[in-house]
Amino acid sequence: MGAETYTELLSDALSRVGDAAAVADVDGRSVSGTDLLKYINRLAGLLSAMGLRPGDGLAQLASNRLAAYAVMAACLRAGVRYTPLHPLGSLEQQIDIVRDARAGMLVIDSRAFYEHGKKLAATFPDLQVLTLSAADYGRSIDEVLGNHAPPDYQPEGSDIAWVTYTGGTTGVPKGVMHTQAGMAATAAISITAWEFPRNPHFLACSPISHAAGFMVLPVLSLGGRVSLMPAFSPEAVFDCVEKRGVDTLFLVPSMIYALLDHPQLERRDLSNLEHIIYASAPIAPERLREALHVFGPILFQCYGQTESIHISSMTRADHDPSAARRLESAGRATEGMALDVLDAAGEPVPTGDIGEICVKGPCVMSGYWQQPEATADTLRAGWLHTGDVGSMDGDGFLYIVDRLKDMIISGGFNIYSRDVEHALQKHPEVVQAAVVGLPDGRWGERVHAVVVLRDESQVVEQDLIAFVREKSGPLLTPKTLEFRDQLPLTNLGKVDKRLLKSSC
Repeated sequence: MGAETYTELLSDALSRVGDAAAVADVDGRSVSGTDLLKYINRLAGLLSAMGLRPGDGLAQLASNRLAAYAVMAACLRAGVRYTPLHPLGSLEQQIDIVRDARAGMLVIDSRAFYEHGKKLAATFPDLQVLTLSAADYGRSIDEVLGNHAPPDYQPEGSDIAWVTYTGGTTGVPKGVMHTQAGMAATAAISITAWEFPRNPHFLACSPISHAAGFMVLPVLSLGGRVSLMPAFSPEAVFDCVEKRGVDTLFLVPSMIYALLDHPQLERRDLSNLEHIIYASAPIAPERLREALHVFGPILFQCYGQTESIHISSMTRADHDPSAARRLESAGRATEGMALDVLDAAGEPVPTGDIGEICVKGPCVMSGYWQQPEATADTLRAGWLHTGDVGSMDGDGFLYIVDRLKDMIISGGFNIYSRDVEHALQKHPEVVQAAVVGLPDGRWGERVHAVVVLRDESQVVEQDLIAFVREKSGPLLTPKTLEFRDQLPLTNLGKVDKRLLKSSC
């Protein structure tokens, strides 16, 4: 693993895969490592021929498709800044991102986003637009690809490779810059730390434009293969595990819940499944216990952010239900990264005390795009300040309690929403819970809970409030509580606390 750029690592991996299958669309096309590398190089040549130069930007709106991954890789090969647009993002948000990223070209998956993509393209009449399928706007990549030779440019480790945008759960999304070297380091750490099976077969059923995309290179480097699913559905995941031999999944907690609650679960053969990596949002400890019972000891947790994919991880062996509070943990510092919990002065807090979670290491972002002040504030004294609040025990296990901006001050006490959510989720009828602070004339802020119950549950508000008070004490008991059919989620699968708070 001496290569210092993502492009070099990918080229090496695809060359080693050779004529074996490398990446496939679940519903169609499959290519070998050799052919995918040739395709990426031709696309890189096309981008250069169309006038994109090293340092220019390209934004892509696409579902999980082989061509979409190849476009991303081609950008990096040509030294072009790549910005993914989230498939579930609003048109307004995507327009803002294209503008902020200063994209010089748009690529649109016109099969998955025909009308939406047409509106996006029309907003930028001066930009060149390529489409992944035939459309009445832009130009189809297949029609213009030709036999372009790869550009002479050789990417360097310091090149800005990705400018990807934060989820915006606590403010306006910011462009996060990752270099070629940083992305290579992220892949190398994943290979050594994430406990992949031998020759893994990975199903990407969440967007490769975001976290799942960081799994592709590690899997290929291990001699494995990748199947791309355009949209998640429990039935489709079951089919891929049963019939295609998929052994590795990357899931957000809401996807795990969907699998666990699906009526087909007990009738499906999931014996091929060897590895489930979960990330992107907190998981309810009781539901994690359920997942371990159903799937076995194959779960691996990754805690990270857009700013640093690697912060901490909890290995399969660390998922020990018999260890006190262990299933509430986010694991220990991921191999290759340094982790600490710091106070407001930047000093480590005593073991067990609460402070801000901070991380340093080779895969931390290089900064925020066009936001030097935000960069300086977040990258202080060599640490990435995550904005998450937590504590660390004597064995180095990290416990996340809240976002700094989500802490509730009620009656003079600091209350962390995640503690209240955990208390609520201990009730057997609770599927999901989210807690926010609402203005209150007496308390300053009051703890307000929004809860999703199991179907046909007869639990009422006072039952649940009494349960929390008895089990967890008055401090963690919500002052008010409401039931809903679902919680609002961001594009990254996290509970949208801003939207939730505004709707209460």
